[in-house]
Amino acid sequence: MCSVDPDEIVEMTRATGGLDLSSGNVTCRKCNTEKAVVVLRMKDAYCRECFLSYFVHKFRSTIGKSKQIRLGDQILIATSGGVSSSALLHLVREGLDESSHKKLRFEPACLYIDESCLSDDSPDAGPEFVQQVCNRVLSRKFPCYVISLEHIMSSQPPVPTLYIEDGSAELSTSLELKEQLRKLLSSCKTDSAKQDLLEQLRRELLCQCAGALGYSKIFLADNATSLSVSILSNVALGRGSQLSDRVHFKARHKDIEIYRPMRELLQNEIHYYNDLHEISTVEAPSFKHKGSSIISCTEQFVMGLQKEFPATIPTIFRTGDKLVSTSTEMSKCSTPELNDHIDTDFSPIMLCVMCGLQLDTLQSESSAVQATIVSQRLSRIVAPTTKPEESVAEDTNCSYDTSSTSNIPPQEHSLDNVKSNNGCTVSSNGVGTNSCDCSQQTCCSSSKDKALLDANNSVPKDILDGYLCYGCRIIVRELEEVNRLPIKVRGSVAEQERRKHMREQIQDFLL
Repeated sequence: MCSVDPDEIVEMTRATGGLDLSSGNVTCRKCNTEKAVVVLRMKDAYCRECFLSYFVHKFRSTIGKSKQIRLGDQILIATSGGVSSSALLHLVREGLDESSHKKLRFEPACLYIDESCLSDDSPDAGPEFVQQVCNRVLSRKFPCYVISLEHIMSSQPPVPTLYIEDGSAELSTSLELKEQLRKLLSSCKTDSAKQDLLEQLRRELLCQCAGALGYSKIFLADNATSLSVSILSNVALGRGSQLSDRVHFKARHKDIEIYRPMRELLQNEIHYYNDLHEISTVEAPSFKHKGSSIISCTEQFVMGLQKEFPATIPTIFRTGDKLVSTSTEMSKCSTPELNDHIDTDFSPIMLCVMCGLQLDTLQSESSAVQATIVSQRLSRIVAPTTKPEESVAEDTNCSYDTSSTSNIPPQEHSLDNVKSNNGCTVSSNGVGTNSCDCSQQTCCSSSKDKALLDANNSVPKDILDGYLCYGCRIIVRELEEVNRLPIKVRGSVAEQERRKHMREQIQDFLL
Protein backbone atom coordinates (compact mmCIF):
# COMPACT_ATOMS: atom_id res chain seq x y z
CA MET A 1 0.00 0.00 0.00
CA CYS A 2 1.35 3.42 -0.91
CA SER A 3 1.72 6.04 1.77
CA VAL A 4 2.24 9.77 1.70
CA ASP A 5 4.62 9.47 4.60
CA PRO A 6 7.55 7.20 3.63
CA ASP A 7 8.16 6.34 7.28
CA GLU A 8 4.46 5.53 7.76
CA ILE A 9 4.20 8.07 10.53
CA VAL A 10 1.00 10.10 10.55
CA GLU A 11 0.77 13.08 12.85
CA MET A 12 -2.65 13.72 14.34
CA THR A 13 -3.22 17.44 14.63
CA ARG A 14 -5.62 19.06 17.03
CA ALA A 15 -8.61 21.02 15.80
CA THR A 16 -7.67 24.66 16.08
CA GLY A 17 -11.17 25.99 15.52
CA GLY A 18 -14.08 25.75 13.13
CA LEU A 19 -15.52 28.09 10.56
CA ASP A 20 -17.49 31.05 11.84
CA LEU A 21 -20.84 31.36 10.05
CA SER A 22 -22.00 34.42 11.98
CA SER A 23 -20.60 36.81 9.38
CA GLY A 24 -22.68 35.26 6.59
CA ASN A 25 -19.82 35.31 4.11
CA VAL A 26 -19.16 31.55 4.06
CA THR A 27 -20.55 29.74 1.03
CA CYS A 28 -21.37 26.08 0.61
CA ARG A 29 -18.37 23.95 -0.34
CA LYS A 30 -20.51 21.83 -2.68
CA CYS A 31 -22.60 24.25 -4.70
CA ASN A 32 -20.42 27.35 -4.08
CA THR A 33 -23.47 29.59 -4.43
CA GLU A 34 -25.71 29.36 -1.37
CA LYS A 35 -24.86 30.61 2.09
CA ALA A 36 -23.62 27.90 4.45
CA VAL A 37 -25.71 27.07 7.52
CA VAL A 38 -23.97 23.91 8.77
CA VAL A 39 -20.31 23.15 9.49
CA LEU A 40 -19.15 19.55 9.60
CA ARG A 41 -15.73 18.26 10.59
CA MET A 42 -14.78 21.76 11.77
CA LYS A 43 -14.14 23.05 8.25
CA ASP A 44 -16.71 21.70 5.77
CA ALA A 45 -19.55 24.17 5.28
CA TYR A 46 -22.86 23.20 3.67
CA CYS A 47 -26.00 25.04 2.74
CA ARG A 48 -29.40 23.71 3.77
CA GLU A 49 -30.20 21.85 0.56
CA CYS A 50 -26.76 20.31 0.14
CA PHE A 51 -26.64 19.15 3.75
CA LEU A 52 -30.09 17.55 3.64
CA SER A 53 -29.22 15.84 0.37
CA TYR A 54 -25.99 14.54 1.90
CA PHE A 55 -27.76 13.38 5.07
CA VAL A 56 -30.63 11.59 3.32
CA HIS A 57 -28.24 9.94 0.86
CA LYS A 58 -26.19 8.39 3.67
CA PHE A 59 -29.36 7.03 5.27
CA ARG A 60 -30.85 5.68 2.05
CA SER A 61 -27.58 4.20 0.80
CA THR A 62 -27.11 2.32 4.09
CA ILE A 63 -30.43 0.56 3.49
CA GLY A 64 -30.04 0.16 -0.26
CA LYS A 65 -26.55 -1.29 -0.48
CA SER A 66 -27.35 -4.00 2.05
CA LYS A 67 -30.17 -5.40 -0.11
CA GLN A 68 -31.79 -6.82 3.03
CA ILE A 69 -35.00 -4.77 3.06
CA ARG A 70 -37.42 -5.99 0.43
CA LEU A 71 -40.80 -4.98 -0.91
CA GLY A 72 -43.60 -5.51 1.59
CA ASP A 73 -41.39 -6.26 4.61
CA GLN A 74 -43.04 -5.51 7.93
CA ILE A 75 -40.55 -3.67 10.12
CA LEU A 76 -40.90 -2.67 13.77
CA ILE A 77 -39.14 0.62 14.58
CA ALA A 78 -37.94 1.03 18.17
CA THR A 79 -38.55 4.60 19.30
CA SER A 80 -37.74 6.40 22.53
CA GLY A 81 -38.68 9.96 21.61
CA GLY A 82 -35.01 10.98 21.59
CA VAL A 83 -32.92 12.73 18.98
CA SER A 84 -31.94 9.72 16.85
CA SER A 85 -35.27 7.90 16.95
CA SER A 86 -37.19 11.10 16.09
CA ALA A 87 -34.94 11.69 13.09
CA LEU A 88 -35.37 8.05 12.03
CA LEU A 89 -39.16 8.37 12.01
CA HIS A 90 -38.95 11.54 9.93
CA LEU A 91 -36.58 9.92 7.43
CA VAL A 92 -38.81 6.87 7.05
CA ARG A 93 -41.91 9.02 6.60
CA GLU A 94 -40.21 11.14 3.93
CA GLY A 95 -39.02 8.01 2.17
CA LEU A 96 -42.48 6.44 2.12
CA ASP A 97 -44.10 9.63 0.80
CA GLU A 98 -41.57 10.04 -2.00
CA SER A 99 -43.08 9.53 -5.45
CA SER A 100 -39.91 8.57 -7.31
CA HIS A 101 -38.49 5.10 -7.86
CA LYS A 102 -36.40 5.54 -4.72
CA LYS A 103 -39.45 5.29 -2.53
CA LEU A 104 -39.18 3.07 0.54
CA ARG A 105 -41.55 0.14 0.13
CA PHE A 106 -41.70 -1.58 3.51
CA GLU A 107 -44.53 -1.41 6.05
CA PRO A 108 -43.38 0.16 9.35
CA ALA A 109 -44.83 0.22 12.84
CA CYS A 110 -43.37 1.66 16.04
CA LEU A 111 -42.83 0.32 19.54
CA TYR A 112 -42.17 2.43 22.62
CA ILE A 113 -40.86 0.80 25.80
CA ASP A 114 -41.91 2.78 28.86
CA GLU A 115 -39.09 2.89 31.42
CA SER A 116 -40.71 5.27 33.89
CA CYS A 117 -40.72 2.51 36.51
CA LEU A 118 -36.93 3.00 36.84
CA SER A 119 -37.07 6.75 37.33
CA ASP A 120 -36.60 7.98 40.89
CA ASP A 121 -37.55 11.57 40.04
CA SER A 122 -41.01 11.02 38.57
CA PRO A 123 -42.09 7.38 38.84
CA ASP A 124 -45.76 8.30 38.29
CA ALA A 125 -45.20 10.42 35.17
CA GLY A 126 -45.13 7.44 32.82
CA PRO A 127 -48.54 7.97 31.14
CA GLU A 128 -47.70 11.60 30.40
CA PHE A 129 -44.49 10.73 28.55
CA VAL A 130 -46.15 7.80 26.81
CA GLN A 131 -48.76 10.17 25.44
CA GLN A 132 -46.14 12.66 24.24
CA VAL A 133 -44.02 10.06 22.47
CA CYS A 134 -46.93 8.19 20.91
CA ASN A 135 -48.65 11.34 19.67
CA ARG A 136 -45.47 12.26 17.79
CA VAL A 137 -45.44 8.79 16.25
CA LEU A 138 -49.09 9.05 15.25
CA SER A 139 -48.39 12.43 13.66
CA ARG A 140 -46.11 10.55 11.24
CA LYS A 141 -49.05 8.24 10.43
CA PHE A 142 -47.42 5.16 11.94
CA PRO A 143 -49.19 2.66 14.22
CA CYS A 144 -47.63 2.77 17.67
CA TYR A 145 -47.43 0.01 20.28
CA VAL A 146 -46.52 0.54 23.94
CA ILE A 147 -45.28 -1.78 26.65
CA SER A 148 -43.73 -1.25 30.07
CA LEU A 149 -40.23 -2.49 30.79
CA GLU A 150 -41.31 -4.44 33.86
CA HIS A 151 -43.07 -7.00 31.62
CA ILE A 152 -39.66 -8.58 31.00
CA MET A 153 -40.04 -10.07 34.48
CA SER A 154 -43.33 -11.77 33.63
CA SER A 155 -43.59 -15.46 32.88
CA GLN A 156 -46.19 -14.79 30.19
CA PRO A 157 -45.35 -13.63 26.63
CA PRO A 158 -45.44 -9.81 26.40
CA VAL A 159 -48.45 -8.29 24.67
CA PRO A 160 -47.87 -4.65 23.62
CA THR A 161 -50.82 -2.26 23.70
CA LEU A 162 -51.84 -0.45 20.52
CA TYR A 163 -51.98 3.25 21.26
CA ILE A 164 -54.89 5.12 19.69
CA GLU A 165 -55.15 8.80 18.95
CA ASP A 166 -57.38 9.89 21.83
CA GLY A 167 -55.04 8.21 24.33
CA SER A 168 -57.76 6.08 25.88
CA ALA A 169 -55.77 2.88 25.55
CA GLU A 170 -54.64 1.86 29.01
CA LEU A 171 -51.08 0.68 29.44
CA SER A 172 -51.02 -2.56 31.41
CA THR A 173 -48.76 -2.29 34.44
CA SER A 174 -48.04 -4.46 37.46
CA LEU A 175 -46.77 -3.26 40.81
CA GLU A 176 -45.41 -6.71 41.55
CA LEU A 177 -43.37 -6.81 38.34
CA LYS A 178 -42.13 -3.27 38.95
CA GLU A 179 -40.93 -4.24 42.40
CA GLN A 180 -39.19 -7.32 41.02
CA LEU A 181 -37.39 -5.25 38.39
CA ARG A 182 -36.31 -2.67 40.94
CA LYS A 183 -34.97 -5.34 43.26
CA LEU A 184 -33.08 -6.94 40.38
CA LEU A 185 -31.34 -3.70 39.44
CA SER A 186 -30.69 -2.74 43.05
CA SER A 187 -29.01 -6.10 43.64
CA CYS A 188 -26.26 -5.17 41.15
CA LYS A 189 -23.16 -4.16 43.05
CA THR A 190 -21.75 -1.86 40.35
CA ASP A 191 -23.27 0.68 37.97
CA SER A 192 -21.49 -0.96 35.04
CA ALA A 193 -23.27 -4.25 35.64
CA LYS A 194 -26.55 -2.43 36.18
CA GLN A 195 -26.33 -0.55 32.86
CA ASP A 196 -25.27 -3.65 30.97
CA LEU A 197 -28.07 -5.71 32.52
CA LEU A 198 -30.64 -3.04 31.65
CA GLU A 199 -29.44 -3.03 28.04
CA GLN A 200 -29.86 -6.81 27.79
CA LEU A 201 -33.35 -6.67 29.32
CA ARG A 202 -34.44 -3.88 26.97
CA ARG A 203 -33.11 -5.71 23.93
CA GLU A 204 -34.76 -8.98 24.96
CA LEU A 205 -38.14 -7.33 25.57
CA LEU A 206 -37.96 -5.57 22.21
CA CYS A 207 -37.37 -8.83 20.37
CA GLN A 208 -40.08 -10.64 22.34
CA CYS A 209 -42.59 -7.92 21.45
CA ALA A 210 -41.57 -8.08 17.79
CA GLY A 211 -42.20 -11.82 17.76
CA ALA A 212 -45.55 -11.41 19.54
CA LEU A 213 -46.68 -8.82 16.96
CA GLY A 214 -45.51 -10.93 14.03
CA TYR A 215 -42.54 -8.75 13.01
CA SER A 216 -39.29 -10.44 12.04
CA LYS A 217 -37.26 -7.26 11.41
CA ILE A 218 -36.45 -4.35 13.73
CA PHE A 219 -34.98 -0.91 13.06
CA LEU A 220 -32.79 0.68 15.75
CA ALA A 221 -31.73 4.34 15.78
CA ASP A 222 -28.10 3.67 16.73
CA ASN A 223 -25.78 6.24 15.14
CA ALA A 224 -22.03 6.26 14.51
CA THR A 225 -21.32 8.15 17.74
CA SER A 226 -23.22 5.78 20.01
CA LEU A 227 -21.80 2.76 18.19
CA SER A 228 -18.23 4.03 18.62
CA VAL A 229 -18.82 4.31 22.36
CA SER A 230 -20.41 0.87 22.31
CA ILE A 231 -17.37 -0.65 20.59
CA LEU A 232 -14.95 0.40 23.32
CA SER A 233 -17.33 -0.16 26.24
CA ASN A 234 -18.34 -3.64 25.08
CA VAL A 235 -14.70 -4.69 24.89
CA ALA A 236 -14.22 -3.44 28.45
CA LEU A 237 -17.37 -5.27 29.59
CA GLY A 238 -16.16 -8.60 28.22
CA ARG A 239 -18.32 -8.59 25.08
CA GLY A 240 -15.59 -8.19 22.50
CA SER A 241 -16.62 -11.37 20.70
CA GLN A 242 -20.13 -9.93 20.22
CA LEU A 243 -19.12 -6.71 18.46
CA SER A 244 -20.34 -7.93 15.09
CA ASP A 245 -23.85 -8.38 16.53
CA ARG A 246 -23.82 -5.05 18.33
CA VAL A 247 -22.36 -2.60 15.80
CA HIS A 248 -22.84 -4.03 12.30
CA PHE A 249 -25.75 -3.04 10.09
CA LYS A 250 -27.45 -6.40 10.47
CA ALA A 251 -27.57 -8.59 13.55
CA ARG A 252 -29.69 -11.56 14.55
CA HIS A 253 -31.32 -12.12 17.91
CA LYS A 254 -32.69 -15.66 17.84
CA ASP A 255 -35.34 -15.45 15.07
CA ILE A 256 -35.43 -11.64 14.88
CA GLU A 257 -33.27 -9.58 12.49
CA ILE A 258 -32.01 -6.23 13.82
CA TYR A 259 -30.95 -3.41 11.48
CA ARG A 260 -29.23 -0.07 12.13
CA PRO A 261 -30.00 2.23 9.17
CA MET A 262 -28.52 5.35 10.85
CA ARG A 263 -25.14 3.84 11.66
CA GLU A 264 -23.31 6.02 9.12
CA LEU A 265 -24.55 9.29 10.64
CA LEU A 266 -22.84 11.22 13.43
CA GLN A 267 -24.78 12.56 16.37
CA ASN A 268 -24.06 16.21 15.59
CA GLU A 269 -25.31 15.67 12.03
CA ILE A 270 -28.57 14.30 13.43
CA HIS A 271 -28.90 17.39 15.64
CA TYR A 272 -28.48 19.62 12.57
CA TYR A 273 -31.11 17.60 10.69
CA ASN A 274 -33.63 17.94 13.51
CA ASP A 275 -32.98 21.67 13.82
CA LEU A 276 -33.44 22.30 10.09
CA HIS A 277 -36.74 20.37 10.08
CA GLU A 278 -37.80 21.69 13.51
CA ILE A 279 -38.28 18.18 14.86
CA SER A 280 -39.11 18.16 18.56
CA THR A 281 -37.85 15.45 20.90
CA VAL A 282 -38.92 14.05 24.26
CA GLU A 283 -36.57 13.13 27.08
CA ALA A 284 -38.54 10.27 28.56
CA PRO A 285 -37.77 9.10 32.12
CA SER A 286 -35.34 6.23 32.33
CA PHE A 287 -32.64 4.76 34.51
CA LYS A 288 -29.97 7.28 35.53
CA HIS A 289 -26.93 5.92 37.29
CA LYS A 290 -25.65 7.95 40.21
CA GLY A 291 -21.99 6.99 39.98
CA SER A 292 -19.45 6.35 37.28
CA SER A 293 -19.67 3.30 35.06
CA ILE A 294 -17.57 1.87 32.26
CA ILE A 295 -20.08 3.04 29.67
CA SER A 296 -20.32 6.60 31.00
CA CYS A 297 -16.55 6.94 31.37
CA THR A 298 -16.03 5.61 27.85
CA GLU A 299 -18.56 8.09 26.49
CA GLN A 300 -16.86 11.02 28.23
CA PHE A 301 -13.47 9.89 26.94
CA VAL A 302 -14.62 9.49 23.32
CA MET A 303 -16.61 12.73 23.21
CA GLY A 304 -13.77 14.69 24.80
CA LEU A 305 -11.29 13.28 22.32
CA GLN A 306 -13.65 13.97 19.43
CA LYS A 307 -13.68 17.70 20.21
CA GLU A 308 -9.92 17.95 19.81
CA PHE A 309 -9.48 15.29 17.10
CA PRO A 310 -12.53 15.20 14.77
CA ALA A 311 -11.41 11.91 13.22
CA THR A 312 -11.73 9.99 16.51
CA ILE A 313 -15.27 8.64 16.11
CA PRO A 314 -14.94 7.78 12.39
CA THR A 315 -11.69 5.92 13.13
CA ILE A 316 -13.20 3.90 15.99
CA PHE A 317 -16.34 3.21 13.99
CA ARG A 318 -14.54 2.02 10.86
CA THR A 319 -12.18 -0.14 12.89
CA GLY A 320 -15.02 -1.80 14.78
CA ASP A 321 -16.90 -2.30 11.53
CA LYS A 322 -14.12 -4.57 10.28
CA LEU A 323 -14.01 -6.76 13.38
CA VAL A 324 -15.55 -10.19 12.99
CA SER A 325 -15.51 -12.80 15.75
CA THR A 326 -14.25 -16.23 14.73
CA SER A 327 -13.88 -17.69 18.22
CA THR A 328 -17.24 -19.45 18.30
CA GLU A 329 -16.80 -20.99 14.85
CA MET A 330 -13.13 -21.88 14.51
CA SER A 331 -12.02 -22.57 18.06
CA LYS A 332 -13.13 -25.93 19.41
CA CYS A 333 -12.84 -27.03 23.00
CA SER A 334 -10.04 -29.57 23.40
CA THR A 335 -10.99 -30.36 26.99
CA PRO A 336 -14.63 -31.54 27.07
CA GLU A 337 -14.53 -31.94 30.84
CA LEU A 338 -14.40 -28.16 31.23
CA ASN A 339 -17.66 -27.73 29.32
CA ASP A 340 -19.35 -31.00 30.16
CA HIS A 341 -22.56 -29.19 31.03
CA ILE A 342 -23.18 -28.39 27.35
CA ASP A 343 -23.67 -31.11 24.78
CA THR A 344 -22.42 -29.63 21.52
CA ASP A 345 -23.30 -32.77 19.57
CA PHE A 346 -26.99 -32.13 20.10
CA SER A 347 -26.81 -28.31 20.12
CA PRO A 348 -24.27 -27.10 17.57
CA ILE A 349 -25.22 -23.45 18.20
CA MET A 350 -25.71 -22.58 21.87
CA LEU A 351 -27.23 -19.22 22.74
CA CYS A 352 -26.87 -17.26 25.95
CA VAL A 353 -30.08 -17.45 27.97
CA MET A 354 -29.79 -13.78 28.97
CA CYS A 355 -28.62 -11.79 25.92
CA GLY A 356 -29.63 -14.32 23.25
CA LEU A 357 -26.28 -14.19 21.43
CA GLN A 358 -24.03 -17.12 20.65
CA LEU A 359 -22.01 -18.49 23.55
CA ASP A 360 -18.36 -17.47 23.48
CA THR A 361 -17.24 -19.66 26.39
CA LEU A 362 -16.71 -22.88 24.44
CA GLN A 363 -13.02 -22.25 23.94
CA SER A 364 -9.83 -24.29 23.98
CA GLU A 365 -7.93 -25.14 27.14
CA SER A 366 -5.38 -22.40 26.57
CA SER A 367 -7.96 -19.62 26.16
CA ALA A 368 -8.42 -16.79 28.62
CA VAL A 369 -11.99 -17.92 29.34
CA GLN A 370 -10.91 -21.34 30.54
CA ALA A 371 -8.05 -19.81 32.52
CA THR A 372 -10.62 -17.65 34.32
CA ILE A 373 -12.85 -20.67 34.99
CA VAL A 374 -9.98 -22.69 36.46
CA SER A 375 -8.89 -19.73 38.57
CA GLN A 376 -12.38 -19.26 39.97
CA ARG A 377 -12.69 -22.98 40.69
CA LEU A 378 -9.41 -23.07 42.60
CA SER A 379 -10.27 -19.93 44.56
CA ARG A 380 -13.42 -21.59 45.91
CA ILE A 381 -11.47 -24.50 47.39
CA VAL A 382 -10.88 -24.19 51.13
CA ALA A 383 -7.50 -25.47 52.32
CA PRO A 384 -7.67 -28.21 55.02
CA THR A 385 -7.08 -26.92 58.52
CA THR A 386 -4.21 -28.27 60.63
CA LYS A 387 -3.89 -28.73 64.35
CA PRO A 388 -1.94 -26.11 66.31
CA GLU A 389 0.58 -28.72 67.51
CA GLU A 390 1.29 -29.84 63.95
CA SER A 391 1.74 -26.30 62.66
CA VAL A 392 4.22 -25.55 65.47
CA ALA A 393 6.20 -28.70 64.65
CA GLU A 394 6.24 -27.80 60.97
CA ASP A 395 7.53 -24.30 61.73
CA THR A 396 10.24 -25.69 64.05
CA ASN A 397 11.52 -28.46 61.79
CA CYS A 398 11.05 -26.43 58.57
CA SER A 399 9.56 -29.53 56.93
CA TYR A 400 6.09 -30.62 55.96
CA ASP A 401 4.58 -33.72 57.52
CA THR A 402 2.30 -35.43 55.01
CA SER A 403 1.29 -38.20 57.37
CA SER A 404 -1.83 -36.28 58.37
CA THR A 405 -3.20 -36.61 54.85
CA SER A 406 -1.69 -39.95 53.88
CA ASN A 407 -4.52 -41.92 55.47
CA ILE A 408 -7.21 -39.85 53.78
CA PRO A 409 -8.69 -41.47 50.67
CA PRO A 410 -7.80 -39.58 47.48
CA GLN A 411 -11.38 -38.63 46.74
CA GLU A 412 -11.71 -36.81 50.08
CA HIS A 413 -8.93 -34.27 49.55
CA SER A 414 -8.89 -34.14 45.76
CA LEU A 415 -9.51 -30.81 44.07
CA ASP A 416 -12.24 -32.28 41.89
CA ASN A 417 -14.18 -34.36 44.43
CA VAL A 418 -16.28 -33.30 47.39
CA LYS A 419 -18.41 -35.11 49.96
CA SER A 420 -22.14 -34.68 49.80
CA ASN A 421 -24.55 -34.52 52.72
CA ASN A 422 -25.66 -38.08 52.05
CA GLY A 423 -22.13 -39.42 52.22
CA CYS A 424 -21.67 -40.20 48.53
CA THR A 425 -18.87 -38.82 46.43
CA VAL A 426 -19.74 -36.17 43.89
CA SER A 427 -17.27 -35.42 41.10
CA SER A 428 -17.29 -31.78 40.07
CA ASN A 429 -16.49 -30.73 36.53
CA GLY A 430 -15.45 -27.26 37.72
CA VAL A 431 -17.97 -25.35 35.68
CA GLY A 432 -21.51 -26.28 36.47
CA THR A 433 -23.18 -29.60 37.15
CA ASN A 434 -21.97 -32.41 39.39
CA SER A 435 -21.94 -36.08 38.52
CA CYS A 436 -22.37 -38.56 41.32
CA ASP A 437 -20.09 -41.63 41.44
CA CYS A 438 -22.30 -43.74 43.68
CA SER A 439 -25.16 -46.05 42.79
CA GLN A 440 -27.62 -45.00 45.47
CA GLN A 441 -31.18 -44.56 44.33
CA THR A 442 -31.64 -41.29 46.22
CA CYS A 443 -28.31 -39.61 45.87
CA CYS A 444 -27.49 -35.96 46.52
CA SER A 445 -26.88 -35.17 42.87
CA SER A 446 -30.22 -36.49 41.70
CA SER A 447 -32.07 -34.73 44.51
CA LYS A 448 -30.36 -31.46 43.60
CA ASP A 449 -31.30 -31.84 39.94
CA LYS A 450 -34.84 -32.78 40.92
CA ALA A 451 -35.12 -29.61 43.00
CA LEU A 452 -33.86 -27.60 40.05
CA LEU A 453 -36.34 -29.15 37.66
CA ASP A 454 -39.28 -28.84 40.04
CA ALA A 455 -38.73 -25.17 40.96
CA ASN A 456 -37.71 -22.76 38.24
CA ASN A 457 -37.45 -19.91 40.73
CA SER A 458 -34.30 -21.33 42.27
CA VAL A 459 -31.36 -21.97 39.93
CA PRO A 460 -27.87 -22.50 41.37
CA LYS A 461 -25.35 -19.93 40.23
CA ASP A 462 -22.80 -22.51 39.06
CA ILE A 463 -25.37 -24.15 36.77
CA LEU A 464 -26.59 -20.76 35.49
CA ASP A 465 -23.05 -19.78 34.48
CA GLY A 466 -22.88 -22.72 32.11
CA TYR A 467 -25.56 -21.16 29.89
CA LEU A 468 -24.27 -17.58 29.90
CA CYS A 469 -21.79 -15.83 27.66
CA TYR A 470 -18.72 -14.26 29.21
CA GLY A 471 -20.24 -10.77 29.41
CA CYS A 472 -23.41 -12.02 31.10
CA ARG A 473 -21.32 -14.07 33.54
CA ILE A 474 -19.76 -10.80 34.68
CA ILE A 475 -23.24 -9.39 35.30
CA VAL A 476 -24.30 -12.44 37.31
CA ARG A 477 -21.07 -12.27 39.29
CA GLU A 478 -22.05 -8.75 40.40
CA LEU A 479 -25.57 -9.80 41.45
CA GLU A 480 -26.27 -10.33 45.12
CA GLU A 481 -29.10 -12.76 44.35
CA VAL A 482 -29.25 -14.55 40.97
CA ASN A 483 -32.78 -15.83 41.58
CA ARG A 484 -34.07 -12.29 41.01
CA LEU A 485 -33.37 -12.66 37.30
CA PRO A 486 -36.41 -12.89 34.99
CA ILE A 487 -38.27 -16.14 35.36
CA LYS A 488 -37.92 -16.83 31.63
CA VAL A 489 -34.13 -16.84 31.99
CA ARG A 490 -34.24 -19.27 34.90
CA GLY A 491 -36.89 -21.38 33.19
CA SER A 492 -34.73 -21.65 30.06
CA VAL A 493 -31.82 -22.90 32.18
CA ALA A 494 -34.01 -25.49 33.90
CA GLU A 495 -35.41 -26.65 30.56
CA GLN A 496 -31.96 -27.12 29.05
CA GLU A 497 -30.77 -28.90 32.19
CA ARG A 498 -33.78 -31.20 31.96
CA ARG A 499 -32.95 -32.04 28.37
CA LYS A 500 -29.32 -32.66 29.24
CA HIS A 501 -30.22 -35.16 31.98
CA MET A 502 -32.72 -36.83 29.68
CA ARG A 503 -29.99 -37.31 27.07
CA GLU A 504 -27.71 -38.76 29.72
CA GLN A 505 -30.36 -41.28 30.71
CA ILE A 506 -31.03 -42.48 27.15
CA GLN A 507 -27.49 -42.10 25.85
CA ASP A 508 -26.85 -45.86 25.84
CA PHE A 509 -29.99 -46.47 23.77
CA LEU A 510 -29.27 -43.94 21.02
CA LEU A 511 -28.03 -45.19 17.66
